[in-house]
Amino acid sequence: MLVPSVSWPRFWVDHSRGFNYNLTWQERRNLVLSSVEAAGFGWWIVFVAGIGFLTDAYDIFSLNTIIPMLSIVYWEGNFPTRYQLGMNIATLVGSMIGQVIFGFLADRYGRRKMYGLELIVTIAASLGFATASTGVNNSMSLVALLIFWRLVMGVGIGADYPLSAVITAEFAPTRYRARMLAAVFFFQPLGQLIAVLMAFAATAGFRSHISSIHPDTSCSVVATDHPGIECARTVDKAWRLVAGLGAVPAVVAMVFRLTIPESVYYILDIKNDSNEAMHAKDYFASREDLGHIDGESVRSDEFEHTPKTTVDGNHIGTGLQLPQPALQPDSHGQRLAEDFATSSIGPTVEELEDPHPSQASRADLYKYLFIDGNWTDLFATAVNWMLLDFTFYLLGVNSSSFIPTMFGQNTKFSSLPPYNALIGNERHIIESTSVGALIGSAMAILAMHFYSRRRIQMWGFLILGALFIVVGALYVTLPTTNAHVAIVVFYGICQLFYNLGPNTTTFIIPAEAFPTRYRCTLYGISAASGKLGSVLGQIVVTKVQSNERLGITLILFVIVMLVGAALSRYLTPETSDIHGRSRKLEDLAKGKSHRRDMEREERDAEESRRKQQ
Repeated sequence: MLVPSVSWPRFWVDHSRGFNYNLTWQERRNLVLSSVEAAGFGWWIVFVAGIGFLTDAYDIFSLNTIIPMLSIVYWEGNFPTRYQLGMNIATLVGSMIGQVIFGFLADRYGRRKMYGLELIVTIAASLGFATASTGVNNSMSLVALLIFWRLVMGVGIGADYPLSAVITAEFAPTRYRARMLAAVFFFQPLGQLIAVLMAFAATAGFRSHISSIHPDTSCSVVATDHPGIECARTVDKAWRLVAGLGAVPAVVAMVFRLTIPESVYYILDIKNDSNEAMHAKDYFASREDLGHIDGESVRSDEFEHTPKTTVDGNHIGTGLQLPQPALQPDSHGQRLAEDFATSSIGPTVEELEDPHPSQASRADLYKYLFIDGNWTDLFATAVNWMLLDFTFYLLGVNSSSFIPTMFGQNTKFSSLPPYNALIGNERHIIESTSVGALIGSAMAILAMHFYSRRRIQMWGFLILGALFIVVGALYVTLPTTNAHVAIVVFYGICQLFYNLGPNTTTFIIPAEAFPTRYRCTLYGISAASGKLGSVLGQIVVTKVQSNERLGITLILFVIVMLVGAALSRYLTPETSDIHGRSRKLEDLAKGKSHRRDMEREERDAEESRRKQQ
């Protein structure tokens, strides 16, 4: 009796048929990384990483709209400076903790295991902050609860920095890496704008309750008449709504991050698992036909600088290139070597003898940083970020403290009717900060295609120094010149060059410059240094209350910018070649000396080419 055969559809990829275990470790590595290089611009990676970064920016900068509301409801328009300083510093200190701890954990246990965990912390903190209460008859301290939840929120915010940046860098083809990282950073000013728009919508939506009170009526918890009580309740609802909405994009991002596999660089360089790397490789095959990149064929120079055999164990290999057939797509659009066997007997003796990347250890880290001289890379990325954030967060996180003076208004919110004070503050933030920041980030994405990150950073510091002189002088002479419009315009231009320059590049460079085994850890240290600069900026801002003092402070910022420019020029790692094209991560992982060797070879080759013409 003949039994008819049934052919079941296959819903998986048979990796054993597409992966020859007789290949050496270096050949397997080249095969997997070739799929990364052949993929197109990772829009999905950018979105998934960016939506989390948007959440971080929303939570950080929403405080500029929440504090005026808290001021009106609980302090009759005069918010104590020490409380604002406490909330700001709590957020920044929490960020430092999250950046260092989660950076280390991501190198130890994997990027994917940590990716999403930090968002749970952010969601819990957003909801805790939004529901903070004084209790019955002031049985609890509202300020203490707000500061506590901002500290917890900071941990989640900080953790997202190394994870989002490094995952994007490790999933990006070399030619698109800088632009993908800049596109992720674009979500920061976008989150800042959304935070202000949400506050604007909440204020406008509750206008009937906020603007209906008499000018002499208190809109605070001490109000005794019905309009005042209703106004206070409404403004209290508004700030809680704005704070709670910060959890929404975090939930969306957490769901989407379940779709992201582990980084192939982590699998290959830290786990040394070529089978798992082959599974992760299929993610890139699904992004784009591996034979083309957005209609472009793979350039031969994408596979230059194949790792050579060395003695230090840093990404060393045989120097072998993949056979050409391995780079050609088959009928299903995947690159499979024509000589791949359909079966295997496991690793060969040759593979077992292949050198593998060094594994993380204290001795290896000491060797990488101090014996090999790469401590200067970490020093430059950390100090540049510190200098940048010292000025950026002084102006950005405290904008509600001095932006009113740009528009000729009193910084005390008790001097205006509640609705006018709130809606005016939100409109002024959009006009003076958000527009310039968005334009600057959009321009940065384009600039990454034409200029190296180090060059953009150096010129950004210099241009900001010149702008600070202008804005500072305008503030000093404000009582006599009344140049409010000029201050607003130049302040907006400052925001543009922050994001076109060092605010974006300090986010990008640490994600490229370090080896896989320490990439998240050293990125976290660099980012935490930035937040340390932010904390110092918060302390300085408490001493700067008058226009004249603020103007002098801005002029003194020129020194900070000049130091940043000098560090960018002489110590910051150059992650592009002499033509401005990004270098491969495996080449950058070998450190400063290897970068210099490659640059010297490129300049010699360029000089030879010119002589032949």
